[in-house]
Amino acid sequence: MRLGIFDIPYNLRYANGEQTAQGVIEWDLQIVRWADEYGLAEAYFAEHYTIGPEPSPAPELMIAAASQQTSQIHLGAAAHLLPYHNPISLAHRLLWLDHMTGGRYIAGFAPGSFPTDAQLFDTGGRNADMMKEALDIVEAVWTREPPFRLEGEFWTVDMPAFTDLWKGPHLKAFRAEAPPVVITGMQGNSPSFKLAGARGFHPMSQQVATPVLREQWETYTTAATEAGHTPRRSDWRVIRDVVVADSDEQALELATSGERARTWGEHILPTFKQVRDRGSSKYSLAPLLTNGAIEPDDLDVEWVAENLWIVGSPDTVVEKLTRLHEETGGFGVLISFVFDSSEDPEPFRRNLELIGREVAPRVAALDPDSVPTAD
Repeated sequence: MRLGIFDIPYNLRYANGEQTAQGVIEWDLQIVRWADEYGLAEAYFAEHYTIGPEPSPAPELMIAAASQQTSQIHLGAAAHLLPYHNPISLAHRLLWLDHMTGGRYIAGFAPGSFPTDAQLFDTGGRNADMMKEALDIVEAVWTREPPFRLEGEFWTVDMPAFTDLWKGPHLKAFRAEAPPVVITGMQGNSPSFKLAGARGFHPMSQQVATPVLREQWETYTTAATEAGHTPRRSDWRVIRDVVVADSDEQALELATSGERARTWGEHILPTFKQVRDRGSSKYSLAPLLTNGAIEPDDLDVEWVAENLWIVGSPDTVVEKLTRLHEETGGFGVLISFVFDSSEDPEPFRRNLELIGREVAPRVAALDPDSVPTAD
């Protein structure tokens, strides 16, 4: 098992006018520098346009900047929102990013989930269709030899043949293979995981209860196997907040106070509680966190800190990670959300240091491809 971070970023202080955009950027790059220094494996950035607490309209720019300030950590997007880009241009920029990072770039693609982002780009409710067509184009640009032409409903690619005059088209991936691609999913029977499996991409599970994770893996493996791909648990990323301090008591205090707790209490949990089944008063997202253990209306920061997140001293966190690894049947990378702690950075820095230098070496030997699935 490897460990990484997801720097969306979450920043309530920016949303409330207490932090500048430049301050957000500087803090996010500091987080990645620490993660690289302490030996974490991966760092991801998200893409949103109209969501104040998640200010990140250009993950590729953050990856490019981080690549120049780090040397080992792999840098990914979770995700580039394909309906909001010309996929021909995006495919080329991402190949260039692959070279800029020295092959450390991990691609991630999604249709976009926030309705206000879709409104901004006037996609007319066609995000899912646009994503599928854009994926075909990106993969063609990355892997097909020119010349070729693809005519779609939303975009058309007319890739010219190589000419001695222009010495192009010329751009290929940093290595022989195209960059790896991750696709995130939340529901147990996730359409995104079906798409990932069918195309041979890597799954990344959002922060959900363990039974939902097991269902997601079954969804993914079924789609992958039916498409002729070999699913590997080492390719599976699982998101869970990890909070480490020198003692269990210090870790719980760190988890339930400060910006992590504030962001979950004021932004993330309200979002989970707002989304309901269509035409019903029944919650559709909150049970993904609780798996029915409590009523959705009773869901709060203290509950997720004690029952969902991985919180404690290094010894406790290693024990909890090992248990989660066994209960899910094994996965390759555990990804933890990070938050704006720029006003009091030392506890967060120490948290990353303990994750990278104390926890990561002790869970590195966990083999995701040889763990029997728990009942």
